[in-house]
Amino acid sequence: MNTEFDSELRQDFLVEAGELIERLGEQLVGLETAPDDSELLNAVFRAFHTVKGGAGFMAIEPMVLLCHHAEDLLNEARNGNVVLGAAYMDALLEALDLLHGMMAALGADMPLEMPPAALLQRLLPAIAGPVAAPPPSAATAGAVIDDSEFEALLDNLYGTGAPGLTEAAPLVSAMPAAAGAIGDDEFEALLDALHGTGVSPGAGVSPASAPTPAAARPAAPITAPARHAAPAAETTVRVDISRLDVLVNRAGELVLVRNRLLSLAASQGDEALATAANELDRVADELQTAVLGMRMQPVGRLFQRFPRIVRDLARQLGKEVELVLEGEGTDLDRSLVEALADPLIHLLRNALDHGVEMPQERERAGKSRKGRVCLAASQRGERITISVSDDGHGMDPHILRRKAVEKGLLDATQAARLTETECYELIFRPGFTTAAAISDISGRGVGMDVVKTRVAELGGTLQVRSRLGHGSELELTVPLTLAILRVLMVRVGTRLFALPLSNIEEVFELVEGQDRLLDGRPVAAYRERALPLANLASWAGASTATGRHVVVLRIGHLQMGCLVHAVLGREDVVVKPLGPLFEGVPGIAGATVTGDGRLALVLDLAGLSDGAGQLLPSLQAAG
Repeated sequence: MNTEFDSELRQDFLVEAGELIERLGEQLVGLETAPDDSELLNAVFRAFHTVKGGAGFMAIEPMVLLCHHAEDLLNEARNGNVVLGAAYMDALLEALDLLHGMMAALGADMPLEMPPAALLQRLLPAIAGPVAAPPPSAATAGAVIDDSEFEALLDNLYGTGAPGLTEAAPLVSAMPAAAGAIGDDEFEALLDALHGTGVSPGAGVSPASAPTPAAARPAAPITAPARHAAPAAETTVRVDISRLDVLVNRAGELVLVRNRLLSLAASQGDEALATAANELDRVADELQTAVLGMRMQPVGRLFQRFPRIVRDLARQLGKEVELVLEGEGTDLDRSLVEALADPLIHLLRNALDHGVEMPQERERAGKSRKGRVCLAASQRGERITISVSDDGHGMDPHILRRKAVEKGLLDATQAARLTETECYELIFRPGFTTAAAISDISGRGVGMDVVKTRVAELGGTLQVRSRLGHGSELELTVPLTLAILRVLMVRVGTRLFALPLSNIEEVFELVEGQDRLLDGRPVAAYRERALPLANLASWAGASTATGRHVVVLRIGHLQMGCLVHAVLGREDVVVKPLGPLFEGVPGIAGATVTGDGRLALVLDLAGLSDGAGQLLPSLQAAG
């Protein structure tokens, strides 16, 4: 094989074996809680078996050896000879961690080390003897098979209709099909012959070393030309991410042109131009939807890493916890999948550490010993909602008020005015914690404020609900996609600003007497509470006059009102960077061109607020 072909094979292996390995974490944790689930046990066995087959084809000996031991243990469990207790599951999960490391090293073109003998020993079924040194493989002993022999082996190995090879097929999708089928034992024997088990040093793997064909197989020798089935039509194609990003950017440019033509058509009064512009509007919308759909991934790809995290953390805390996943098929922009990983880990750690009680405490409260944490996703219009809820003891507003005063975050008067919901939102304040002592998991007052900041950076919001004695729920919402931004255009003096629509809850106009000062800060009476007001004109240095239109913003967990002079309407925009002149200026995400051809600054609302309902120093001062 040439180097380019080798590289392509390796990349295909990394992608497809990587998908199997990613699912294994969730499957192994599920198997630990349901050891009698034969279907799940078979799925785990097949995953290790398939990765081993692909690794052997690529001559990745350390991975073959590790998967082979895990596979042997799982096969004994399938045969009823071994019960997969905690010790075995720990070994299997450790093997999975090692597989992840091997995949990362392979992707970085780094050499792989053989798995530790101690881990291989722990993977041995109790009915087996001590670990024997792995025999030399065909790859390491210098054994060679020629192309015709290898093709013949593959023809017999991957015959059409071969049982149990559904998951192996993608890893060798280029391999030919034959008329016959082989059983699992024969498949295992072929793998052993191909990847080194039982191969004598210096011995070549030839067609004659293949296992005896099954009775149903035609008696013709395996070196005879195989009858290949007609190849199935390709239904998918793998596209480089950079090419996809280019397509998304071009679709975004088309949206800007669409906006411009719609504005021109409205101002010209030309019926033919208006008809053409409306047709372009329809086509652009359909193209935008199709292109953005190509960037979507099921949120389950994000969720599948969390069962292992929850399992390990629960054991560390001495708690019994069941993690329930819901809405795994909900689609999410690929750029958000990784961006949400750390915030969700913090929320899950918070639920386990502060939410779910110890087993004995739950029993005294009349609950089951095992706590329940639910991670759920759903789509609501053009936003994705992800919630983390628990059935623990909930949050006590009185304790939260007292802790805030003790930490110096509020004075007693301010704390007394807090509503119940505002008390819950104290957990997002930097330095706030209810932990009595510092541990490896909590107590330092960091974590939840990081969640707030990261979610706000993604244009998302956070809400907290709790019921004392019954549990808590933290819900975050983020835009469906970040590729094309939906904004509300506002005017401040003569300047145009674009506010991300995902952060806007409502727009209203101040009436006489609705605004006042509270603790020296401007607020407005809004839905029976005091809404902090911030003057966007003062921040932008655009006008000395204060606007009377209020745009109600939700930034992370914080709610504030932004005063502007006029609200112009909604638009879909593509954000363009402004270059080094504005680099590092808080509150500026970029710029866009409006439908009438003017330039508007797109605001980064997370960087605009100081976290207490006030804007940062003025744009002129920051510049």
